[in-house]
Amino acid sequence: MSEKKNSKCYELILNYNCNAKCSFCSQGSFDKSLNADFGTIARNIYSSFRAGYRRLGFTGGEPLIRPDILKIVSLGRSVGFKFIRVQTNGIKLSDPAFCAALVKAGLTFCKFSFTTDEPSVHDGLVGVPGAWLKAVKGIENLRKLKIRIGTNILINKHNYRRLPEIIASFVEKGITNFVVIYPVYIGSMAANARKIGVSLPAAEKYFIKAVEVMEKAGLHGEILFLNTPPCFLEGRKNLAIGLDLFNTVVTAPDGKKTDLDANANVAKVYGAACRGCTLKGSCKGVDENYVRIWGFKGFKPVKRGGGRPGIAAAAGKVFFSDNERCLMEILKIKKEVSTAEVLKLSKKIVLCRDCSDGNAVMNSAQKLIEKGFVSSRFSKGKFYWSFKKTPPEGI
Repeated sequence: MSEKKNSKCYELILNYNCNAKCSFCSQGSFDKSLNADFGTIARNIYSSFRAGYRRLGFTGGEPLIRPDILKIVSLGRSVGFKFIRVQTNGIKLSDPAFCAALVKAGLTFCKFSFTTDEPSVHDGLVGVPGAWLKAVKGIENLRKLKIRIGTNILINKHNYRRLPEIIASFVEKGITNFVVIYPVYIGSMAANARKIGVSLPAAEKYFIKAVEVMEKAGLHGEILFLNTPPCFLEGRKNLAIGLDLFNTVVTAPDGKKTDLDANANVAKVYGAACRGCTLKGSCKGVDENYVRIWGFKGFKPVKRGGGRPGIAAAAGKVFFSDNERCLMEILKIKKEVSTAEVLKLSKKIVLCRDCSDGNAVMNSAQKLIEKGFVSSRFSKGKFYWSFKKTPPEGI
């Protein structure tokens, strides 16, 4: 299996119905009765594995409200998928027994959708009292089971100014992987654009402050931005999702397949400022629905040579990415390991999202060296890794 093919993800939208009523939902106008039947889902899982996909994702709607979700996840594992992700609002995960059953079935990565660290604001935006507390309980449940966790944060008028504080709050809860999503103005988000929307220029400085929070925590690269042109990321173009390949195919409940690399940019347009941008081509502009509401105010060309600012050194309390946690888990098993041994041993540790990638091992080890926890030696063409000092409790 080649490295490129091994990174391909097959995403299944299992259903459009949901146990929340989010005011920002891009599927607000979709037919909520449209659910994929188990037979169709099974055929897609089998065919995607045969086609070379090695990452499997489930989303909705809310996929965890399906009565057959455990059966679906279990099938993915039995077919051969070692990476199985669910994207969820987290409400159902307040039940520890359900979390344990999901993990037993084969779940390896859970992506939560949060709007903020303020319960009342989050509950108001998703339309479910108690939703925030239930989702946070879900994080605690899955953390105990050593499941890798990520968080999507949908930018809106109620949270953009507090984005740095929100990121810091979730890092303290043990979440170290974030995707900040600027909304696409379709569905409910289009209907509520003036009520809860915020322009990219207004949010820009808070994006940068959020990145700086992650950099100071020693977690640079663990925050990414979706639907955000790189001109709003102050030289940090590598954090903009979409400049590189998605390597993802999405199948809807009606069977329609969408290759994100072929279709993700069909509704994007360029403005006058884009003409002189060195990233024109790799950056496809901004969604046309955004332009109808906000126009092109604040867009600016990225000039050649405009590199990213220096990354701030980690300061204060030490935090670890899940890849770093994975390496430390392995070092608890064996005192010194080569990169090849890490790749082999990591297949049994669900925290690792890059068990097929030697570069990820090298990068994680280097970050742990910078944080003072790991040392390395080079012998006969191989790197070997070992603890320099004992990591904090709970790692």
